[in-house]
Amino acid sequence: MKVSKILFVTFAIALLFASCKKDHYDVSNVHGVVAEGELLLPVSSQSFTVMDLMERFEVADQISWTEDGDMWFSFKYDSITAISGMELLKFKDVNFHGHYSFDNPFPSSPFHSVDTVVSFGHTITFESDDVHVLRAQMKSGHLHFKVESNVGNVQHVVLRSSNIKDAMGRDFELDVPVHNNTFGFTLEDVMLVTDEPNTLDFNFELRLNVQGTTDPELYVDVEATGEDLAFREMYGYVDVYETRNCIDSVFTLFPDNLSGMLEVEGVRISVKERNTFTLGAMLVVDTAMLFNEGEAPVSILDPLPLVANMPPQPQATEVFNQRVNGAVNVAGGRAFSTSTFIVNPEGFSELVTVVDTSRIDTEVDVEIPFSFTVDDIAYLDTTKMDLSNLELPDMIEELTMDLTFISTLPLNLKASFYAYDSESERITDTLLDEGAVIRASLDGRPTTTDVSLVVDERRLENVMHSDRIIMAYWLDSDGNNVKLNVNQKLDMYLKVRAKYYDNVEFN
Repeated sequence: MKVSKILFVTFAIALLFASCKKDHYDVSNVHGVVAEGELLLPVSSQSFTVMDLMERFEVADQISWTEDGDMWFSFKYDSITAISGMELLKFKDVNFHGHYSFDNPFPSSPFHSVDTVVSFGHTITFESDDVHVLRAQMKSGHLHFKVESNVGNVQHVVLRSSNIKDAMGRDFELDVPVHNNTFGFTLEDVMLVTDEPNTLDFNFELRLNVQGTTDPELYVDVEATGEDLAFREMYGYVDVYETRNCIDSVFTLFPDNLSGMLEVEGVRISVKERNTFTLGAMLVVDTAMLFNEGEAPVSILDPLPLVANMPPQPQATEVFNQRVNGAVNVAGGRAFSTSTFIVNPEGFSELVTVVDTSRIDTEVDVEIPFSFTVDDIAYLDTTKMDLSNLELPDMIEELTMDLTFISTLPLNLKASFYAYDSESERITDTLLDEGAVIRASLDGRPTTTDVSLVVDERRLENVMHSDRIIMAYWLDSDGNNVKLNVNQKLDMYLKVRAKYYDNVEFN
């Protein structure tokens, strides 16, 4: 039997014993007895530490803490490549056209057919605004040639270059038939050696079959295109090279069920740089700000611009480390910075080697301590409520929910409570909407707060058909700078007191 049934059976048995023992009483005129009383049932409890909340918010992997449990958020932006050697060693596409003419050896023999070879040279320039190559190993590239003549198709070509060397150090030579007036070859893994930076000299030998023409002049048109031209390594000169970088990222401290602003102090921002070029470099930061919706942007570095020299260094070295204060949106803030990276900022004209794996990397480390001032940050939570032990709801005239909070949190929590039905997915009743204050623990010792919520007969059915309580909390540090600890916790216990009142009728 449920508790209510047991009470009524006990009450009936008591009446029976009384009537049997005192048989001289006349109960023939008794038609009913008023039955009243109170039930006290535990229906819910909840307990969580600060670390439990971090895991619930799915941000525990961003949390670090000391042996004493003091906490901080840690955001890392590692290996943001500001400049790569590939940027410098990738050249513009090649495109040139040449017109070459020769005297016709048989101008008076229109029906004469004869083979002849014409020779000419051409220099291709690899265009780059920043790099002047004297010696290099090609990583990729394709050269494609198209030739046309006024004496018919070109039958064969021999192409030579003393600037291109194979693995044995031999000069390049291409000897191929020409199909449809086109031919080509790849430059992958060949070596380039030149006295004039960024140049490639070719000598052409074209075999023509003269089909008889009275034109006094023979001509050959050559078109060449070069695509995907890049080096693995180069030896030469590098001009001052700079690139503009922007980091625009959104960071989330907590998920959507927490909103508001934190006034944080002592946020540490560390930037490390690694320069694997053989040239010195420089970093100039001119913008570093936090943006929050509805709030003015906050500069997080002062003074600006910030200038840091970066000598060649295979390991990441710290170029600056500062602590700043500011307002942070707990549900999503935006960090924005702009900077310029400069290779060879002094413009030295020294011969250097650059490989495509050379790079300048940035590592940004941000630590936000859990030491802050807060006012009215909102947090929603729910707890299960089981009222199935309460039967005969028509006999209950009043329901009182007694909540006990035991807190070691250094924050006051203003709380409102709502009954909720999971099946219909609706709030069934507002239990308290003015905000009960759960007192903060300012000295590390637990504080106890009792809250009573009275549900009258008019609203009873709504609550009896609910299975959860929604709890809306507003955090307030009361103007104090507070520090959160992984071990701080909040315990909540919910009991229900049901007052019943009815007539028990007898036949």
